[in-house]
Amino acid sequence: MKILVALDSKEYSKNILKDVARLARNTLADILFLGVQDGKVQSPEKALVDTLLKYQENIYSFFSSEELPYAPFASSEFTSERKGLWSISSKGMKEFTIKIATDSIAKQAVAIAKESECNLIILGCSSRHGCEWSGEMNAPLRIAKDAPCSVLVVKKAGNPDQIISIMDKSFISQDSLEMVNQVLTLHDAGLKIVGLKEKKGSTLGDDMEKRMVHLLKYYNDLEINAWLKLIDAGDIEDYVIQSSREAIVALWMGKQSLIKKLFSHSMVDKLLETTRSSLLILR
Repeated sequence: MKILVALDSKEYSKNILKDVARLARNTLADILFLGVQDGKVQSPEKALVDTLLKYQENIYSFFSSEELPYAPFASSEFTSERKGLWSISSKGMKEFTIKIATDSIAKQAVAIAKESECNLIILGCSSRHGCEWSGEMNAPLRIAKDAPCSVLVVKKAGNPDQIISIMDKSFISQDSLEMVNQVLTLHDAGLKIVGLKEKKGSTLGDDMEKRMVHLLKYYNDLEINAWLKLIDAGDIEDYVIQSSREAIVALWMGKQSLIKKLFSHSMVDKLLETTRSSLLILR
């Protein structure tokens, strides 16, 4: 597993480090920190470098010296990968990389996650004005919308006791099942699996029903408390917004997903603005 963590010096970035460390420890993931700076600067800015290195030390502090899978950097000098992109990396049992780029965090996070074949992007956001990244409008929304992998947007640190996972007839990958499992483990939470019916009063159909039962068995076999619930597609907006006030909401939003069609650009934006907890976009 490879996790890209989008970071700056704001409090919302500091607040996600504990979750990143715990997730890295549970999965033995490769970690990639990404920060961005003004394109006019032709080398990594010292303040940003110092911040990201401090965050790296924070992650390492969650491991004992015997279990730490990451090695220290052999050099503190960043190397240029291409114009506007610098990196430093260590290769212990697992890899730890810090990249600094110019341009927007949304554009670079999506591009580098694809280039590096990441499984998950994690970022925080300010809850003061909905869900914003300092100095860049709609960055969390644009990352959630365009990322090639799953995205976890953390609005505030905390331990919600439930994950609400909403599914339709679209393909559900093993990676996304495992991602839900990891978030459940991270928060020691229960799971509610919500099946989406396309029309009011319609049935799920045999295939959908089998998949929901399969999901229930999958999580119960992992000794995860899981429940099933059905809702009509027309009720999804109100249901998700209400649920997200107290729980993490996980949405499967693949290319053919009915959820993706129902959740317009503005709807995902509204979710990011109104949710009090985290939002997990699964692919």
